[in-house]
Amino acid sequence: MESIMFATTTTKPQPVWNGVYFNTHTIIPWPVVLIFAALYFVLLAWAWRPKEGRAFGKFRTIDFVYVALVAALLVVYNFFISPLIPKIGSITTYFYYPLIGEIFLIQLAAALSGRPGVAGLMMFIYTLLADIVHYGFGGEPFWFIYEMTAYAGLTDLWLIYRGEAIFTPYLRPPKVLATDGGAAQTGGEEAAPPRRRWIIFVDGIISGAWASLAYPFWWRGFWGTFVTGYVTSVQFWAVTSAAALGAGVVMGAVLAPLVYYIKQVAA
Repeated sequence: MESIMFATTTTKPQPVWNGVYFNTHTIIPWPVVLIFAALYFVLLAWAWRPKEGRAFGKFRTIDFVYVALVAALLVVYNFFISPLIPKIGSITTYFYYPLIGEIFLIQLAAALSGRPGVAGLMMFIYTLLADIVHYGFGGEPFWFIYEMTAYAGLTDLWLIYRGEAIFTPYLRPPKVLATDGGAAQTGGEEAAPPRRRWIIFVDGIISGAWASLAYPFWWRGFWGTFVTGYVTSVQFWAVTSAAALGAGVVMGAVLAPLVYYIKQVAA
């Protein structure tokens, strides 16, 4: 614990397997991470249970198109755009503000699809592409688990509740009613459930705050130490996590109306 508290370690043992150190002397206890990851994947398995003969529940072909497109955009952003932003001007050393682009893309994937698990699936494809073009597959499969749970976990769990209504003022998705002539229309009491505009900002805050915590809280607190042997102090971990949480709340709320507008246009 002292080495974690004061970050005095200068040497570390060799990786055990595929670049992984399996160092369990982490700030976040490993059972906490295991329980959360297991809960996440169990709930996704429930949400993805076969429905109407479809293997991925309510997933449509267009949802997979959204996943692939946004994952590709995230690769471009993280590797070519995000590194250039701090060269223009640095705001803080406690929060990596170019993360706003990644938050936006996670929110966009969730909004356009509205299917539970879409954010995690997008992060899985992104990690796969990133490994192919840059990182290699050292540390896997743990980086897949980290990217999916730490960046998209809470957003996906929130999607189980919100579904297609996410980033809309509706508490539940509007229903499509059929007219006498057989044409679908949206209208009536069932088609227009109560509107609560504040729920759009709740959607944004949840996804923004969670993605902002991925690196300072989850990577520094567990995954960095477990996989690479990274060591930091509890104080630095706590301060940067708190700063990231506050910034993520603000960025998520700011981006929410933009994502809502894009969803309306796409619909």
